[in-house]
Amino acid sequence: MSERNAHSAAGQMAGYLFQPERALFRLATSSRDDVIGIETLDDIAVVSPDGSTKLEQAKHYVSDANLSGRGKDFWKSLNIWLEAIENEEVEISKTEFFLVTNKTASSGLITDLKSLPDTEKNREEWVAKLRAVGHAPSDSIKDYVNSVLKRGDDDLKKLVKQIHVIDATDASHGEKLREQIADGLHLAKENEREIIDSLLGWVHSTTLDLIRAGKPVWLTRENFDERLRRLNYQFQDKKLIQETAEALIPVTEQDRAARKSKLFVKQLQWLGLSDDDEQILEAIDDHIRSGTEAINLSRKGVVSKNDFEAFDDRLIKRWKNLKRQHTPTQLPTEEEKKQSVGKAILHNTMGYCESLAGQPTSELYLTQGAYHRLADAPPSVGWHPDYEQKINLLTEEDKQNETSK
Repeated sequence: MSERNAHSAAGQMAGYLFQPERALFRLATSSRDDVIGIETLDDIAVVSPDGSTKLEQAKHYVSDANLSGRGKDFWKSLNIWLEAIENEEVEISKTEFFLVTNKTASSGLITDLKSLPDTEKNREEWVAKLRAVGHAPSDSIKDYVNSVLKRGDDDLKKLVKQIHVIDATDASHGEKLREQIADGLHLAKENEREIIDSLLGWVHSTTLDLIRAGKPVWLTRENFDERLRRLNYQFQDKKLIQETAEALIPVTEQDRAARKSKLFVKQLQWLGLSDDDEQILEAIDDHIRSGTEAINLSRKGVVSKNDFEAFDDRLIKRWKNLKRQHTPTQLPTEEEKKQSVGKAILHNTMGYCESLAGQPTSELYLTQGAYHRLADAPPSVGWHPDYEQKINLLTEEDKQNETSK
């Protein structure tokens, strides 16, 4: 193949690949029930349930060529749209027509059309220019020009009112278009390239499968959203719950002091642990760090209130099972032995990382601190076999102290 023919083939290939790129943009920015066609009603078509339609002529150039008011692509596009209207394939009042190119419109009819004010006078003047440019056309475009200009001014003005020109200054292709797609889908920066590449691959493969099956290429937003969900899980959600390392969450002496009189600390003291016992100090630090990280994950938007509630429910169920396993049928009467039972429940409950929002976690403080939060007022878990009675006594003492004041 000669160099010239190879260049021409590459240009054609780029033109074909431009359509899936544009289709992906339309999928990313369409409404839930829209369907997007490739080479159906137009190069790209977007059809909504209410009958409104977007038709797009996608023109890609790799050389110095550009979309021109004197070129075949321009006149052919106008003719395609006019024929679609005449054949009642689309209703003009419900249809927007998009002339899209990867180059920048720089002069002539295309530039005028891109910035044409929405007034009857301006449309009338533009149609007059169209007729002037179409006077004495070259043989290569004569059929299209004559077909377009045989229509009356009113028909041409109605079409012009509905046309939008999208060029390189509007991020019509490439990296700028990808940014618009990523914004439309709210993709995370660290994953957007992989996800967009995969979505584009899905558009390509689905298009090819439909063509090989002899079917028109219509892509539904529903199927697109399902593919997007799977990719989000694969690329983004695989380790979405990335907890902050324990050492990176500071704990101050003031924070520790504020928690020393909390119920979850008293629950540990009921097991015979002294105020300065290492387990109590670690429990306070875990309580602080777990609370801080819960706020952090919520602010990031990666964990919802429902996720945390489900997290707590699983912790409570696990605690209940461990409590049954380590509490003898006949409780001992000696306090020291009761404390030993409570320590067994505590020790078997801790040292464990519960999943959060369907994701595994790796930092012990997150789960252990949550257990201490659940052991705080009002408590959902407890360690000492008689923790409920002890809490009731504590409540009564507090009431008596308030009364005596």
